[in-house]
Amino acid sequence: MLIKLIRSFSSAHHLPKYKGPCHDLHGHTWKAVFVIEGPVRPDGMVCDFKVVKKMLDGLLPDHQLLNDFLKNPTAENLAQYLFEKANRKLAKQGLKLKTLEIWESDNAAAIVEG
Repeated sequence: MLIKLIRSFSSAHHLPKYKGPCHDLHGHTWKAVFVIEGPVRPDGMVCDFKVVKKMLDGLLPDHQLLNDFLKNPTAENLAQYLFEKANRKLAKQGLKLKTLEIWESDNAAAIVEG
């Protein structure tokens, strides 16, 4: 069974390898779309949404400078970084992250599939 959770966070970054305005410090309100796979438990749920939301929110770099932990914090690199972190956490709950979409704006996203 698949479930989907959408979370948002705000963070800043600059792209040191980019020649253009995104080279300079700027921010986004990002949207993260998590598609999680797992078996339906006897209680009828794959997981408690409230518990998973809290766990995922703890992984999101809200109000942080992305350059502090990613050398080149493009949407693609951020998506890969968060996918790996979230998948490790979810695996401890018997769940698997199938896809993660990181939306930088309303019309631009990076997608990681596992």
